[in-house]
Amino acid sequence: MRPIVVFVAMLFSLSAVFAQSSIQLSPWQPAVSIDGRALRYPFAGGLNNPQVCAIDLNNDNLQDLYIFDRTGNVQLFFENQGQPGQPFYVYAPQWEAQFPPLTDWVLLRDYNGDGIEDIFAYGDAPFSGVRVYRGYYTSDNKIAFSRYNFDNPLNLIYIPLQTGGETQLYISAIDYPAVDDLDCDGDLDMATFNINGGYAELYKNFSVEMGYGRDSLIYRLADDCWGGFYESGIGGNQVDLSPTANGCSGNFQGGGGEAVTFRHAGSTLLTFDADNDGDKDLVLGDLSYVHLNFLTNGGNCANAWFVDQDLIYPSYNVPAELIYFPASFYVDVDGDGHRDMLAAPNQKGGSQDVECLWLYENTGTDGQPDFSLLTRRWLVDEMIDLGTGALPFPVDYNADGLLDIVVGNNSFFQISGNKDARLLLFKNVGTPTDPAFELVDDDYLGFSQYSNSSFWFAPAFGDLDSDGDLDLLVGEQNGRLFYAQNTAGAGQPLAFGPVQYSYMNISIGQASIPRLIDLNRDGLMDLVVGERSGNLNYFQNQGTPTQPMFNSDFSVSPNIQLMGGVDTRVPGSTIGYAAPWFLDYGQQVQVLTGTNTGRLEWYGDVLGNLTGTFSLIEETFAGLNAGSQTCPVMADWNNDGQLDLLVGNQRGGLQFFQTNITTEGIVGLNTVAEAPDARVFPNPASQEITVSWAVDGRYAATLYDLNGRMLKQWDSLSGDTPQPLAITGLPAGMYALQLRNARHALIRKIAIME
Repeated sequence: MRPIVVFVAMLFSLSAVFAQSSIQLSPWQPAVSIDGRALRYPFAGGLNNPQVCAIDLNNDNLQDLYIFDRTGNVQLFFENQGQPGQPFYVYAPQWEAQFPPLTDWVLLRDYNGDGIEDIFAYGDAPFSGVRVYRGYYTSDNKIAFSRYNFDNPLNLIYIPLQTGGETQLYISAIDYPAVDDLDCDGDLDMATFNINGGYAELYKNFSVEMGYGRDSLIYRLADDCWGGFYESGIGGNQVDLSPTANGCSGNFQGGGGEAVTFRHAGSTLLTFDADNDGDKDLVLGDLSYVHLNFLTNGGNCANAWFVDQDLIYPSYNVPAELIYFPASFYVDVDGDGHRDMLAAPNQKGGSQDVECLWLYENTGTDGQPDFSLLTRRWLVDEMIDLGTGALPFPVDYNADGLLDIVVGNNSFFQISGNKDARLLLFKNVGTPTDPAFELVDDDYLGFSQYSNSSFWFAPAFGDLDSDGDLDLLVGEQNGRLFYAQNTAGAGQPLAFGPVQYSYMNISIGQASIPRLIDLNRDGLMDLVVGERSGNLNYFQNQGTPTQPMFNSDFSVSPNIQLMGGVDTRVPGSTIGYAAPWFLDYGQQVQVLTGTNTGRLEWYGDVLGNLTGTFSLIEETFAGLNAGSQTCPVMADWNNDGQLDLLVGNQRGGLQFFQTNITTEGIVGLNTVAEAPDARVFPNPASQEITVSWAVDGRYAATLYDLNGRMLKQWDSLSGDTPQPLAITGLPAGMYALQLRNARHALIRKIAIME
């Protein structure tokens, strides 16, 4: 018999929760295959807006890969465990501990010439600028960073103003600047667009000129019409070129480095020498367009002058076409000594989310690159990546005793602007101790048919009608619920009747994430729904064990709109995306919830306190931040007696972690083991029944009438021998007997005679 309760409990007793000094998470990569192909990085978490840089993480003279994704501000690491000229990249999330938290844009560049990459990154919010970290190796050859001290109030790169004083070198959160030696003097300069838009500016580093070599960062505005071009925004992504080497296109009125008053709409810049003439050419991307524009530098190091442009670069091969706002990167990823080009969408939301990292192999040289498109899904096709959004749930769909995974998504990107939202089924094809997953249905139950009016699917399984099998609820963007009754029966593979929309007419706002759990301990499955606003809505089941009933008005008691005072929003934000997972260990319940910012919040004191305020155990569970719009679930997939944590995110990916939290004392854990069948005899009965349930250890029995009222309860029953239970004094009729221990729960109907 399969368990009727699927919510994972905390892995230890209440006393152990508070005694535990540290929860440890170990990144986990169970095998996953799609279309018969094994994925190399299945649980790396997906990509949407990647920025790619090279770095040597462990001082072994092999180039590793660093990827920063603007969606969720996450950092991914791929350690090169190959040989010179033959890279073999291994997903290595442990390196994140060596890097500072970063946001919006990141470039790794060696500013001081010591052979170690340093960090240039977006300035600390709310100040748009540039912060810098110096890279160094620790005694055990691990990369580490220290903040560069600019000795100014914001500790950002400052520049002097022509009118006196100084201000930060302004680069907005949505731009991607060029950090390169643009004047050929050996130190790193910066190019970005004027804050009024249209003209690019060159900020020259005067470290070498002032006698400091390359160990300083001293920036001055050297050219407020760098290269002489003007981006008008009229006529596609074509820019206006200056007719003369020392001129500037358009009616230029120099900005002179004045204080920040406006912002440019958004541009990305990449510089490299494409024709081996010593100066730097430019690849330009813009917020309003899908193609890259390559500008040829016909000037020199002292005076850049862009004289020609390729509006659909590289037009000689397959032009990059990324919706919207392409960015480009110049990194040798195949180890042949020649840097390749990569392109990705820089716009968060509404951009390509699967074909989001185009790799162009450089079949030429660094001095004269020749780019050829290899793939539109580099690295992405080695991950579970469901486009945008991933909302998982563990369930044994085929009753083989192994936990599978059903995942909903927000949508796969469609160029038409329509949605393509789905449920996807990953079958566990491993063993009870070594799970492995295979995508067996990329449109489970045909949910894509609802994409015209609904998306952001969040599945949940639970026994709503007390028949011993798992029914289905699915949350969605409009805040309502889909419902499908499981008609298979206990212990059988899931088989659902017709899918119904707007279950019980419940509507909570936007982005509903349902969970089923008996929180008032009356024997009926209650409903808790997280939502976009960051709160939890409690709907008490006011029906019977076989006929659930919910009042759709969350403002009417016993419903609770703001259960426990949970609010996953951060100050100043109206968005929280609460995604709860309940941890039930008998006399106490806790809740772990995902958030819009990526952390997992952990609350206690749930039972008996639904109208009160839950206690915040940890604002960031185990220190984890998995990217924006996290959705956590927990179960013991490898049957080792410790919980595993699976987290979905806005990037459409999943991350798996093993924990050091024991499963001892868990109530209603959705385990991989089949529940032993139970015998209740005689049935019908009048004075006494005997229960024989061959489970390990102790269990409890609870008797309900068909209205859901608890009539009798027996605790600490032994699974070793048949247990007699007195039922005297009860009127004749049908009753429901629930049997429950830490691993299993089931219901048997009994008849009582006069």
